Amino acid sequence: MKVETKVGLLAVASLALIVLFAYFMGFISPFSSAQELNVMYNYAGGIEEGSPVRVMGIKVGKVKSITFDPNYKMENGEEVKLRLTITINKKAWTSVRKDSRFFINLAGVIGEKFLEISPGTAEASEFSGGDFVRGEDPPRIDQLISQSYGLAGKIIELVEKNEGSVTNMIQQLDRLTTNFNKTLVLLDKTTKNKEVSRLLDNAVKISDDVAYLTGNLRSKKAEETYDLVHKLLFRLEPLDGPALKKFFQDEGVKARIF
Repeated sequence: MKVETKVGLLAVASLALIVLFAYFMGFISPFSSAQELNVMYNYAGGIEEGSPVRVMGIKVGKVKSITFDPNYKMENGEEVKLRLTITINKKAWTSVRKDSRFFINLAGVIGEKFLEISPGTAEASEFSGGDFVRGEDPPRIDQLISQSYGLAGKIIELVEKNEGSVTNMIQQLDRLTTNFNKTLVLLDKTTKNKEVSRLLDNAVKISDDVAYLTGNLRSKKAEETYDLVHKLLFRLEPLDGPALKKFFQDEGVKARIF
């Protein structure tokens, strides 16, 4: 066999091994029936091309490409400038619906980034290949850390400027707590005193009697008595001293009664 033939066969075999390796690693899928979907973000949190796409924690595709699209607007008019084109295999495609949500997640604390899709409900309609959907922007950790540093600096500055006031407030709170504890101890001792307990029992009995009396005053018989007294006072109101004297002297009490 000629040397040229051996070199050609070796080159073909190497190319075939490279293709097989790429196929098993998922870099190429010539026989795949995966569907594509465009997920729009304004911040992708460091995800890269080739990052896995998962549904319910199972890898079902990958991020095919990342494109900057500064002129794109969603149907509601929102400007979204980053497009992630992802592939989803046929088995999981029917689980992705128009009410699904698209998150950029992290595997572990320092693991790789991946795109997580929450499955949609059966009532929602399915996507068509190539549709556009809005993703959930991940939180900006750098901004959160920066805001935390700013807040901590303001707190330290406030404490330094009002150090005396803060110390005084802490001392007052300490005294208040001490006095409150002493009050609780005094109340505990007071409740164990027999004279105080008897006084409390008498107060309860008096309040019960007053409640009974006021309850009787609301009865029908009490209302009739009140009306009778009111009429009697109304009849006595026009009487004066001379009239009473004349009544007793001229007519006599016995005459009026009998």
